[in-house]
Amino acid sequence: MNVAKRIALTSVALCMAIVFHAQSATKKADQQFENKAYYEAAKLYQNAEPSAKNLEDKARIFFQLGECYRLVSDYQNSLQWYEKAITAQYDKTNVEVYFNYGQSLLEMGKWDESVAQFNKYKNKGGEKSKADMKIKAAQDAATKKASKTKVVVENQAELNSPFFDYAMTYSSKKSDQIVFTSSRQETEGSFVDPITGESFMDLFYSEKAPTKKDKECMEGPKWQVPKPLEGDINSMSNEGACTFNKDFSEVFYTFCKYESDKAWFACDIMHARKQGEKWVEVTNLNLIDRSVDDTSVVGHPFLTTDEKYLLFASDMAGGKGGKDLWYVTYDAKTGSIGKPVNMSSVNTRGDELFPYISDDGTLYFASNGHPGMGGLDIYKASKSGDMQFAGPSAMDYPINTSSNDFGLIMEPKKSGCSIVSGFFTSDRPGGKGKDDIYRFSEPPIELTLTIDVYDQDNGQTINGASVTLTGTSSSGDPINVKVTTDGNGGCSFDKSQILPNYTYSIEVQKEKYLAKIEKLSTVGFSTSTNFAREIFLIPIPDIAQGGKSLEMPEVRYDFGKFTLQVNAEVNSKDSLNYLYDILVANPTIVVELESHTDTRGGDKENMTLSQNRSKSCVDYLVKEKGIDPNRIVAVGKGETTARVLQRDMGAFKKGDTLTDDFINKLATEELRERAHQLNRRTMFRIIRTDYVPTNK
Repeated sequence: MNVAKRIALTSVALCMAIVFHAQSATKKADQQFENKAYYEAAKLYQNAEPSAKNLEDKARIFFQLGECYRLVSDYQNSLQWYEKAITAQYDKTNVEVYFNYGQSLLEMGKWDESVAQFNKYKNKGGEKSKADMKIKAAQDAATKKASKTKVVVENQAELNSPFFDYAMTYSSKKSDQIVFTSSRQETEGSFVDPITGESFMDLFYSEKAPTKKDKECMEGPKWQVPKPLEGDINSMSNEGACTFNKDFSEVFYTFCKYESDKAWFACDIMHARKQGEKWVEVTNLNLIDRSVDDTSVVGHPFLTTDEKYLLFASDMAGGKGGKDLWYVTYDAKTGSIGKPVNMSSVNTRGDELFPYISDDGTLYFASNGHPGMGGLDIYKASKSGDMQFAGPSAMDYPINTSSNDFGLIMEPKKSGCSIVSGFFTSDRPGGKGKDDIYRFSEPPIELTLTIDVYDQDNGQTINGASVTLTGTSSSGDPINVKVTTDGNGGCSFDKSQILPNYTYSIEVQKEKYLAKIEKLSTVGFSTSTNFAREIFLIPIPDIAQGGKSLEMPEVRYDFGKFTLQVNAEVNSKDSLNYLYDILVANPTIVVELESHTDTRGGDKENMTLSQNRSKSCVDYLVKEKGIDPNRIVAVGKGETTARVLQRDMGAFKKGDTLTDDFINKLATEELRERAHQLNRRTMFRIIRTDYVPTNK
């Protein structure tokens, strides 16, 4: 065999060896990726990449590396690999590269850039609805971050490390000790988690450092150096998110057993008892029969304060998809548990995790399946029955961001401290580690009301007016307060009387004036507000002298018609509601409701027409609004009285008298028709104040 041939054969053999090595390394990386060992898979993909000679193979490896880093929340590193995959034209093979690239950008708060990638994904044939949901999340995140908020979020630096620190919960009766999950270097064992590349998670505890009460109210507690829980809980595998019974003598926690010969972590909820300072007697709740199902995970337990229910997250069979929230009944005396029940009203096809119920019965949880700002967001759902909850709503920025936000708990209220506060976990940029624990605080919403009462005719303030405030909350709690206006015609109600999510009625009364009722709602207000109302009372005309006709909002009729005009320009029924409100607020008055026509047409016909117009108004108030017919007298005035304007009305001025001579001198037909329309009016006059309401 000549030298040239030997060299050629050797080269072929070498190339085949390199290809075989690349294929073998990639296969091992794929296996680790399927096992969710992303840290191990990333190392194998990087080792395999130089040996991959085919551009298509390299592009796939780049994409897989991006996936590995994204799935362990290392978004910065994921970007470079997605970019390399796109440069290597991986998008021609799998358009998801744009979507996942956009997700990493979204998690990092790079909203404009993420929207560009989601649009590329959509334009190249990706699922439109999926892209649009993420685009909206990015746009909402940008908008909410730009909006003003009184919520303060602070990193709990004493608790956090450069590693994963998350899922804080209280572990003592005085709320002076907490437990959380961490992968910091003080954990048990020396093995590395193949998913994260860090130590396996353990449970750590910390105690409050001495702090002045007023300072803690404003700034939050200070924490001592965290230490691992003592006893038999922490092991060579993963321990995490936990919950305690009401006397903190028992704990339920998440345990994910690592076995190197298996392709998954089997996660279960464990139980342990406290003995001195140590946690012992570890047992498995066996919420899943592992002889039947050895792949589903169960974790993130939460025990309700009455100890009747244990909530948890799981991807067990029977859910909506991904990981759902479930609950079981729990007997604290015997330790027996019921069958899992899916909390379907809050679950989605995505993941729902980290359930927690506050003292007022509100359910908080994390989800990536509901519309949000990106990643996991924190949602709340109000209680609607025994273990029943209304549709969830997302928490606002800065609690939710485009990063992963989860594991919220409320801080117990302290005497003399009105701040609403709590803790949650986030991997948002600027933290100390991978996941960090944060405290949020918000001064309570303070709502107040000031009222000034005036005489509608002369604009003078009215002192000594009686102002009655009645309110009802959504749960039916009543408020009833009565005050009197001061020498300046004013009065006010403080934050103890004007409360969030109440509907109020404000009734103002003064002798010789028509009483008036106004409405006020504080439903939906999320910022402190002072409501201000100027209320104008109508003096009751001297009935003995015949009184005077009082104007109302315009009630219109078409030319020659008596049907109430309702169109885009005017709603005559709404105008009549003005009189309805007066009749309700003043149950002893009887009114004469008079209608007029313009001057066109015969006198007799116009008198009949105006009577019918007045009757149309009375019929509406009686038949549709329920006013006693004995309180309203219908009178037609025909064309007998031209209107004298009591205020400016468009091109017409206060004091104008709309006679035929005045109208005929107007410059345009449009103005003339408008003047005729103003003459076609309805007014009312008080004729009695001694009506005795009948009980129906």
